[in-house]
Amino acid sequence: MADSNDRRDQQQRELECLRLASDLRQFAKETLDPVLKEHCLRMAQQWTDQAEELARDDPGDSESLDQ
Repeated sequence: MADSNDRRDQQQRELECLRLASDLRQFAKETLDPVLKEHCLRMAQQWTDQAEELARDDPGDSESLDQ
């Protein structure tokens, strides 16, 4: 049961990272300030990388391959 909760929590964190990255990309698209745009895009990439790292570390992935 704890594994299921851990996996769900990790998936929730991954989704939160992707949502934040999406919001930052949208903000970058809407702003006219080039410095702010670049900063938002940099931050969006960092949150996307974080989500990808969480997905790679998902213990559920390796369990599904073993079955």
